[in-house]
Amino acid sequence: MRRLLYRSPCWRRALYHGLWRLPSRLSYVDGRGRVLLSFDDGPSENSLRIGEELARRGQRALFFLRADRLAAPGRTATSSQRRCAEICGALLRRGHLPGNHGLDHLRLALRSPATVREQIAEAAERLGIACGRRPVFFRPPFGSWAPWLNGQPERLGQRSMFWSVGAGDYGASSASLVVERLRGLLRAGDILLLHCTGRGESHTAAALPGILDLLEDRDLAPLDPRLLLEESP
Repeated sequence: MRRLLYRSPCWRRALYHGLWRLPSRLSYVDGRGRVLLSFDDGPSENSLRIGEELARRGQRALFFLRADRLAAPGRTATSSQRRCAEICGALLRRGHLPGNHGLDHLRLALRSPATVREQIAEAAERLGIACGRRPVFFRPPFGSWAPWLNGQPERLGQRSMFWSVGAGDYGASSASLVVERLRGLLRAGDILLLHCTGRGESHTAAALPGILDLLEDRDLAPLDPRLLLEESP
């Protein structure tokens, strides 16, 4: 049942072009199976806590960040926007990779290709300024996508990334529930979707040690997302 609930269905992979699983070369590194940890909806203080905990354990992740939490170029940033920009930079310094999660967190399947390009382009610009590095990977908010939008991120130098396994952590009632949902589910090459901001964010952070233990039990380890930058699109 967990596989039906938390694994991305094959029909989505057929319709929506992008990276759903790790390239075969990166599914095993140094003889060990790898899983990419990805966290949506930052930047927030919880993003930083998760990033610091991963760094303490020598692991890195890909953080898909919302650009609506950052000041527009040429505009004076509020204190909240300045803090979010600081968090973006801190994640990069800890070895994590920033990703583009759009500008206004819209359901893009309901928007025109032109609007989608505007959302991606402005988000990439804001994130590039805040992080000191322009994001390479783009993930649509809510995973909301449509076949007629395929290729739009690539026109802007972005690479579409979805996920093969979702933890169901957004709004989860406990950390133990998040861990249990993933038990026996992860395998080499998976891209795991988690959330560092929003409902249940504290449970996601608390579940992190258990998730890392699950990977260890299955002789898996998180992939350094920077290795993805060496892959040709």
